[in-house]
Amino acid sequence: MAINKISKNLAQEIVNAVKEVVDKDINFIDKNGVIIGSTDKNRLNTFHQAGYKAVKTLSNITVEDNSEYEGSKKGINYPIKINKDAIGAIGITGEPSEVSKYGFLVTKITEIFIKEQELNYKYEADKQRINYVVKSLIYDSIEDKNEIESILEQFGIGVNQKFAVVLMKIKKNHNDREVEIIEEDISKVFDSIGNIFKIYVYPNECIALVNEQKYEKLKLVYMDILNKYKDKLNGGVGRLKDLYDTHKSYQEARIALQYSKKNNKILTYIDDLDLELILENLDMEIKNQYIEKVLKNLDDEDINLLEIYYKNDMSLKATSEELYIHKNTLQYRLERIYQRSGLNPRYFKESVVLYIAIAIRLSKFN
Repeated sequence: MAINKISKNLAQEIVNAVKEVVDKDINFIDKNGVIIGSTDKNRLNTFHQAGYKAVKTLSNITVEDNSEYEGSKKGINYPIKINKDAIGAIGITGEPSEVSKYGFLVTKITEIFIKEQELNYKYEADKQRINYVVKSLIYDSIEDKNEIESILEQFGIGVNQKFAVVLMKIKKNHNDREVEIIEEDISKVFDSIGNIFKIYVYPNECIALVNEQKYEKLKLVYMDILNKYKDKLNGGVGRLKDLYDTHKSYQEARIALQYSKKNNKILTYIDDLDLELILENLDMEIKNQYIEKVLKNLDDEDINLLEIYYKNDMSLKATSEELYIHKNTLQYRLERIYQRSGLNPRYFKESVVLYIAIAIRLSKFN
């Protein structure tokens, strides 16, 4: 994106930088001949005829006498050219024979500042376009498919690929610097897999679209960089979907994120969830009814035992060791649960009913 107008702030930055190098009074004159940046504050917003002429003629204008041009002092004025057009002029005040040696240096410094500004503009414009594409896709609010596809094409991304949504959420209660460091490391993960379609959603979410190749690469990369944030960061990854089904992947990423939060995981792929996926999508009233039906006759001690029993894959040895009780005592307590609930935790079909109730209960309180 080419700049065709210089802001007063940028003009002042330029004259201050040039002043540091040449130690002469410097003026930046806009296309209308008005001084918009100067080391002499009294000359700001005044007309500079010599600078105006430099802009119009695209040539250096030398001022030999203070009265030669309106609002101009002795010195040399150089047009600042971008794509063969002048966007302004920069003037050095002083004896022309003395200041002429600075001409090349002054124009180069000015061009560097302007090129940097152009890059900033392009960066901001690219960010806006990426933001537009990602939000349009994940929120299913597409107004113009041709525009979406045109932007993707400009970034060299084919529209026939499948995309998955990655959603990272920074936990609350961190100071601004901590959040900034975590955000930087999340960006490192996305950058390391070659992803450019990422956005930040205030106050603490990072969202990215990844294609199939980057989806697989993410699994290998994220742990190395983000593993240290286990208590500070959670994430979820949806399935790969066609471009215009990306919103479905986003919803899946949200479900996976909730699982990560409840189980203190950094990143969960929706594909890795089985029963958890079903439980996450159950209506809360149904969950409560199920828990009440299955666990109503059990006390906290019974429920705690079942949690540990299932955590240890129904191993009597491992469960009794964790509870510091004898294996026979454990068998007695499992029998008591059977008598109270009517469901035997040692029989597969009945145990599944108990397990689901325990899993729902854990998901509610984690």
